[in-house]
Amino acid sequence: MKVKNRLALQFTSMIAILLFIVLMGTYLLVEQNRKDNFYAQLDDRALTTGQLYLAQDNMTPENFRKVIEKYPQTLPHEAARIYNDKFQSVIIKQDSVSWSNANLKNIHSSLVFANEDTISWSKDVIQQVIAKKIIHFSIGDEQVAGLYYIDNSGNFVIIDSAIDDLGFQNMKKLAYIMLFGFLASLVITFLLGRIFATIALKPILKITNDLKIIRSTSLDKRLTLTRYKNDEISLLSTTINNLLEHLEQSFNDQQSFITNASHELRTPLTKIFGKAEVTLKNDREKEEYKNALESIVKEAEKLNSLITSLLELSQASIDSAELQKIQLDELLWEVVDEWDNKSGLVSVAYNLPENVEKYTIQGNRRLLFIAISNIFKNAIKFSGDKEVSCEIFFNEKGVNITIKDKGIGIESNELRYIFQPFYRAPNAFKHPGSGIGLSLAEKIIRLHNGKIEVTSVINEGTIFNVVFSL
Repeated sequence: MKVKNRLALQFTSMIAILLFIVLMGTYLLVEQNRKDNFYAQLDDRALTTGQLYLAQDNMTPENFRKVIEKYPQTLPHEAARIYNDKFQSVIIKQDSVSWSNANLKNIHSSLVFANEDTISWSKDVIQQVIAKKIIHFSIGDEQVAGLYYIDNSGNFVIIDSAIDDLGFQNMKKLAYIMLFGFLASLVITFLLGRIFATIALKPILKITNDLKIIRSTSLDKRLTLTRYKNDEISLLSTTINNLLEHLEQSFNDQQSFITNASHELRTPLTKIFGKAEVTLKNDREKEEYKNALESIVKEAEKLNSLITSLLELSQASIDSAELQKIQLDELLWEVVDEWDNKSGLVSVAYNLPENVEKYTIQGNRRLLFIAISNIFKNAIKFSGDKEVSCEIFFNEKGVNITIKDKGIGIESNELRYIFQPFYRAPNAFKHPGSGIGLSLAEKIIRLHNGKIEVTSVINEGTIFNVVFSL
């Protein structure tokens, strides 16, 4: 199912639930209002019945005339009964009885008591009316109102029942209207939902079409941003553009890496082949063969070192299975111990808080050892016989490892390139190296959520500050 159809259905479902609740609530309120109105009519009919049959002697002729005029306005299927406080039926009137003005005048005098077996309502119902003075209840479609009527001739219970035919017809019509409106609203909502979903998804379709034409050879292309800079579509386009930029940079770096790696590997191989070919052209003295082999071994060692560095660079990644807690002061001590034994030119200062957790990180111990070791190797190589100092301390940035040498330094305009694979500053060519060590160190530090800050002054030295954010 397409997204626009799914969105339209979801939107329609939400509207359907909301509309159903509103319509059902409205229907129930109207139904309750119908019942209340009909009960009010039954109460009025019960009171009118009592006034007609029981209160003629204490009403003015004019008021009684109004009662007589009002009484014939019966309700559908109406039945009224009057009981005295001894549960005896006094009179029974049904809507089938036709009343004329003549017999209405004589109705009070013709009032007779019925036998107890003619009572239609149970004593419990009559007792409830006596206790509560007025009650309402329903039996099926029939609604019943009971009224306790106090008269000078005694206390009576008047029970009037009827069926609200007109009300039921109106409620039935209302139900049909609501059902039709509900179904029509759902159809209209679904169609409108599709239209709005199509409009809303149009920018995403454009992004999809633009991405279809982007290949590895055209990573320089970017998505067009919408005029609304802070909406979700614009943020999505910006995120994809950032991803394309990283991919382009990665492809360029990969291509540059392959080119430089091929060149660096070819150089020692060329020297090896050249030396071997020249040596084999003519017969030579034993000493010349020995010198040739030593030269070949030297170049082979460079080649081996270069291949090892390339493998380390390509395999520098963190596996969650290799993660462990590392105390950076202990790691630094191991690195310093190794290089101090080799050169004897390393000094270190530890300025750390007592809380060990502040300088303990999760990481790959082997990779971190290689990274920090490569920075020390670089510092010692370019310092000559001068001392290399190191300090580890904690501040608001995190754990800092600062390595300072007094070597040849790096030009300020060259600093941004020193972490690129195979890059070597112009003043570093006279020193051995492949230009991979710092690139490998920077990648490993970055994998551990750290960064390297570099400052340098020509002929005065370079400071590498490794910061691990905690």
